[in-house]
Amino acid sequence: MYRKELENILANGNVRNYFLLFGADEYQIELYGKEILNLYCTSDANVLSVYFDEYDFARTKAHISEPSLFGGKNVLHIKSDKRIPGKELKELVAACQKDANNCFLFEFYEADMKLALEAQKIFEPNFARFFKPSSPDEAVMLLSRQAGKIALNITKNALYELYFIHNENLYLAASELNKLASLDIHIEQDDVRRLVFGLGAVNFDDFFNKFISLKDIRGDFFAYEQDPSFNEILLLNSLYKAFFRLFKLHLYIKINGKFDVKDAIGYAPPPNIANMLKTQSLSLNLKAYRQIFTALNLAELELKANPKIDKNSFILAAILNLQNLISTANIK
Repeated sequence: MYRKELENILANGNVRNYFLLFGADEYQIELYGKEILNLYCTSDANVLSVYFDEYDFARTKAHISEPSLFGGKNVLHIKSDKRIPGKELKELVAACQKDANNCFLFEFYEADMKLALEAQKIFEPNFARFFKPSSPDEAVMLLSRQAGKIALNITKNALYELYFIHNENLYLAASELNKLASLDIHIEQDDVRRLVFGLGAVNFDDFFNKFISLKDIRGDFFAYEQDPSFNEILLLNSLYKAFFRLFKLHLYIKINGKFDVKDAIGYAPPPNIANMLKTQSLSLNLKAYRQIFTALNLAELELKANPKIDKNSFILAAILNLQNLISTANIK
């Protein structure tokens, strides 16, 4: 099953006593894993949580097979990014099939469907597969769900701001929610801008707006560079995403003869942001977009293929060359 079906089951409290969560999005696996555990873990539950390399079959089997000393449920919770032999999984699932007081939640952090297929067959139909959010709207919906569970009063625009500050990393954005909830105030978009800091010393949206406006971005780049979490490939990918968003808007306007930001990119940013995106998207023609995407792909390839390259100098040169390309583009 997929997320929507799982949400319906959770809402009804009808989750079976053995369940598998897997897929390409770690945040959703963890988020829904917590909800399932909340249903499993009654006050008298005897819980064993085993994370990654801690896994030991003899220990887990003994826990879920033997009667609880306190007379309640035996709950086994395993998180793993490695394949567990099918024979072992079958025995753990069988213990739950024999006794409804045994519960087993398996969070498998492996996106490769081939590796997850065996576990899926063993748990079938009690499994859910997750994909990375297909749009910012979907990501914000997940953040809103989590905010509701921790009683955080936050606007939708503030959630968008939080998501974009963290370069569309759902896990990092979600980690900020508890911090904001501790303030016990209503959170607006401006509050997020004031209180939340992204992966680097510079907000990427601010960096990109200066970049495409052909302003001097060297100081911002050097601030990025000094951050311990700075990643050259991540910066290139963020630039690619930003230009691809503009490209989709550009095509939508050219094909439909109108501007509908939500229809074009899947979500509706605040009006001032939408108008800025419209202006930016139309400032380049199709030839310029093609040249930009080609340059970004070649830069990423060079970084990956040449380990001896001075990465920071190379990235700065590539970014400045992109600005030169934009400045000389045939603007229409």
